[in-house]
Amino acid sequence: MKDFCTLRTVIARNLEYNPEKTAVIEGQRQYTFREFADRTRSMGNALLDLGLEKRDRVAILSKNSIENAESYFSIPNAGLVLVMLNFRLAPPEILSVLKDAQASALMVTEEYLEQIESLKENLGFIKQYIFIGDKAGTPNGWHHYETLIEKAPSHVPAVPLTEDDLAVLMYTSGTTGAPKGCMGTHGNLYHVGRSLTLEMKMDPNDVGIVASPLFHATGEVVLMNDMFSGTPSVIMKMWDTDEFMRLVEKYKVTTGMIATPMLLFLVQNTNTDRYNLSSLKKLFFAGAPVTPIVFQQAIEKFGNVFLHLFGTSETVGQATVLRIEDVTRALAEGKTEILSSCGRSFADMQSQVVDENDRPVSPGEIGEIRVRGLGTALGYWNKDEATREVFRNGWYYPMDLCRVDDQGYIYVVDRKKDMIITGGENVYPAEVENVLYKHPAVAQVAVIGTKDEKWGEAVTALVLKKKDSHTTEEEIRSFCKKEIAGYKVPKKVVFVETLPMSASGKLLKYKLREQFIA
Repeated sequence: MKDFCTLRTVIARNLEYNPEKTAVIEGQRQYTFREFADRTRSMGNALLDLGLEKRDRVAILSKNSIENAESYFSIPNAGLVLVMLNFRLAPPEILSVLKDAQASALMVTEEYLEQIESLKENLGFIKQYIFIGDKAGTPNGWHHYETLIEKAPSHVPAVPLTEDDLAVLMYTSGTTGAPKGCMGTHGNLYHVGRSLTLEMKMDPNDVGIVASPLFHATGEVVLMNDMFSGTPSVIMKMWDTDEFMRLVEKYKVTTGMIATPMLLFLVQNTNTDRYNLSSLKKLFFAGAPVTPIVFQQAIEKFGNVFLHLFGTSETVGQATVLRIEDVTRALAEGKTEILSSCGRSFADMQSQVVDENDRPVSPGEIGEIRVRGLGTALGYWNKDEATREVFRNGWYYPMDLCRVDDQGYIYVVDRKKDMIITGGENVYPAEVENVLYKHPAVAQVAVIGTKDEKWGEAVTALVLKKKDSHTTEEEIRSFCKKEIAGYKVPKKVVFVETLPMSASGKLLKYKLREQFIA
């Protein structure tokens, strides 16, 4: 049965149960599950007809689109390996990923054509270029996406597949630097769809929305959930808070996933009363630890419809979940601390918080989280040393410091590498950031350690103020002194215009360190 838990089975199931039901919606375009199956199978056959062979990598550069969604099935179901490029990367970064993956084919939308043309002299390893857009705009020597689909047969590609076959290289958004390609299998992606369908209690009336980038796990997991459960997917090209609410109202969206900053944007948006968002029943978020005050405000504004997940590209999705019923029960008992938790182990995953000897820590103690289960990736593409560093003895170590309470709920304390040592004391930036988010003038904040002759490192807060708000460094420091120990209070407060974020909503603190420590 090794050939069952693959993405082909997902397609076949929808042909059996939901052939005429809408599968994907993007703008004015939409396709049924039957059309989606035919299109993805045809594209898979077309790629094989172009000379590609099993395990060859096929990259796509596009904002969220139907073509992106199709690529999660057309490419892996032909025995090929999908490389979904981050469209936010600069050309040299795109080149780095393409070289690392050694892609044999590249699909590109018109918007990014100029970038790729500027790199072409360094892309000798790419054998086939495919243009997504108006056929008249197809460059010389390129194939046209829709024409390939039209001319290829729609039968299942004649390539044997098993759940252990490589399906996707998910390049990490890189909170620590250079991206690495996480090797996700058919079995990993099948698990994501199946486990989410169970955890989210999906039903035939659900409608999903893909609001996060499909090049990242936050977008991928929604698509897999929707496809496994036979749920229509409304695809957003890029995040826009008002557009998200408009689409939720128009299509009566019930479920989806957003990155943590998107939750903040929803809470802070002043137009929410203009939209009917009552259809939302189960909206999950992940990417960065949520501050309890933001979570509380979200519940007050939209109702208790949120699930908090913890996961990474290396787990090809979710590892823990804080369920709606967990929040309901805890808040009824006055236990608001639950809003800081990312929950307990997800379906078919196991998460533990352990000490330096891999022994589970006692409740309240800080340790490092480790994860194993059906979602764990094979490791990093062509990076054996990096793989051995975090994939050990069947476990994946995300390098996040956590604690666990007496009920087994896990709380992310901070990134292991982000901990600040000032005057011999350990300071966890997330704790300071949680306090700063309570200040009425603070929209976003990042806390890092900067060099200090006296203390070794100085706790430094980089603050993005809310529009039209006013505050000072001294006011910020005085506010913190009322909430946390003196050694945790920022010794420096810097007001900034922007903060660098990854696609999944994580602060890129290594970039801040480069800027403020160099």
